[in-house]
Amino acid sequence: MTDQAAFHLEFAGMSDVGRSRSRNEDSFNVGEDSGLALVCDGMGGHAGGDIASRTAAETIVDFIYEYEPDEPDDDDDDGDEERTVSETADLEPSVGRSIATIRAAVQLANRRLIALNQERGFPEGRGMGTTVVGLWMVEGTDKIVTFHAGDSRLYRLRGGELRQLTRDHSLYQAWLDSGGHGNPPHKNIIVRALGTMRDVEPEVSLQTVVADDIYLLCSDGLTSMLPDSTIAEIVGTSIAGELREACGRLIAQANEKGGHDNVTVVLARCAPAP
Repeated sequence: MTDQAAFHLEFAGMSDVGRSRSRNEDSFNVGEDSGLALVCDGMGGHAGGDIASRTAAETIVDFIYEYEPDEPDDDDDDGDEERTVSETADLEPSVGRSIATIRAAVQLANRRLIALNQERGFPEGRGMGTTVVGLWMVEGTDKIVTFHAGDSRLYRLRGGELRQLTRDHSLYQAWLDSGGHGNPPHKNIIVRALGTMRDVEPEVSLQTVVADDIYLLCSDGLTSMLPDSTIAEIVGTSIAGELREACGRLIAQANEKGGHDNVTVVLARCAPAP
């Protein structure tokens, strides 16, 4: 057993329609009191991608805000720095409950989108849908639970190194994973997203934070326009600077490179709890 330092997250977020789209189908939410942030990138255009992202974000946030954790346990788990849910059987109860709550929240959002598509007469697999990526600080610990479905991403900047913590749920990523033989599929074909199938399981993992970590959540309107090196350079300025200013610079750079999609970014800076 080791003592865990408690942390809190400082947030900023921005969203922009970009240079090519007439409507912003992205949604985001941040909450410093809850330690929760998420980004949703809607799909469906006239079928209601903006409605899908907003519905999913509101559903997940409302569900998690109703979560009431028990008092922290004295017997904390040492843990690895990063673990997937399949490796978390020995976690302290507060973390396990947080993981279960996130799963339930995302699955509820999926069911609501499926119901909306049915009401509008769309067959299964058609209509509105959305990706989601998020993180949630487990109160009183140095742990955050991360979750995603689709190709919206989560990055971490630590010690000047930018690391992608999520893996895209896309046909292109599957092609890369299988060796990248033959012609590559389009990068925007998503194989896991809310509203597209009845059973959607979010990919959930556990991260151990340290002071001055910066986490970036974003839609693919950012990553399709900017290389990781540029993202790292801009995010690095937010370690000692204003988070909102860095969000604005990321969006401005994506638009300068073409702005082919909606662009949404959320930055979270880790600091010791007061």
